[in-house]
Amino acid sequence: MRRPPVWLHATLLLLLCMLGLGTWLSMTTDEEGAPGHREQALSGPGDVTPTPLSPKLTYEDFQLAPSLREMTGKRNQARAPSKGIAIIMDDVGYDLKQVRRVLALPFPVALSIMPDAPHARESAEMANSNGRIVMLHMPMQPVSQLSSAKTSEGFLRADMRRPEVRRLISGALGKVPYVSGINNHMGSLLTSMAMPMRWVMEICRQQGLFFVDSRTSKETVAAEQARLAGIGWGERRVFLDHNPDPEDLETAWKLAKRYLARDGYCIVILHPHAETLDFLEHRISEFDKRQIVSVTDLLHQGQET
Repeated sequence: MRRPPVWLHATLLLLLCMLGLGTWLSMTTDEEGAPGHREQALSGPGDVTPTPLSPKLTYEDFQLAPSLREMTGKRNQARAPSKGIAIIMDDVGYDLKQVRRVLALPFPVALSIMPDAPHARESAEMANSNGRIVMLHMPMQPVSQLSSAKTSEGFLRADMRRPEVRRLISGALGKVPYVSGINNHMGSLLTSMAMPMRWVMEICRQQGLFFVDSRTSKETVAAEQARLAGIGWGERRVFLDHNPDPEDLETAWKLAKRYLARDGYCIVILHPHAETLDFLEHRISEFDKRQIVSVTDLLHQGQET
């Protein structure tokens, strides 16, 4: 029998090599060249890209990171605020007569109660029984050394670790029942620090609480950390009674209405001063009263893109 020519052997060998190389490339592409499929297999259906951590990782980062990654699945479920003006009254719990005046108002006002106030629990019970939102006005460390010198042991401080932050917030919640959300009292220093705020939002998420950033500092990261944690969150736009003079109260209220006209919503924080209570009782028009809504209506929900 005549033997096949040498060139035929070479051709067949080349074809076999090409087939083998193609199979190897296909296997390599499936495992490494298509990262989207690989990530989907690792992440599970419906997950999105994990929330990036801060460049300097700590033990607490690793503890909190998995729960934050789980919450990013809510990114596409974000809901923008409704329309209206929401009012939060801070520093409640020192005078029950003030509480009764607030509860008698014909529009919703959330009562943010100081945990160490002498009538904290009773104020919360009165507010809850009248269908009002109860908030915890959580003390946090300010920047000013003069203000810091006046703080008590109940303040969250910059040098605290995660367990101590949890202990203080849990203790404060034990003093103020029926809490639906938290906002910061002072806190111009602490709210500018990402890690403590991350711990605070972790507790809010676990307890089913929203967070409103009082914005006592331009450097605040509180609202951003609340957004990353996937909880309901909002930001103060106007301090109504920075100066409780009647004319200044009127000017601040007009500013809140300008925010409402521009953005559709505005969160106002005020305090139980006699002048402020008089303003709420007598100086708000019937039309404006109809624009006042519950703070829970003006919360951002989930993670907005």
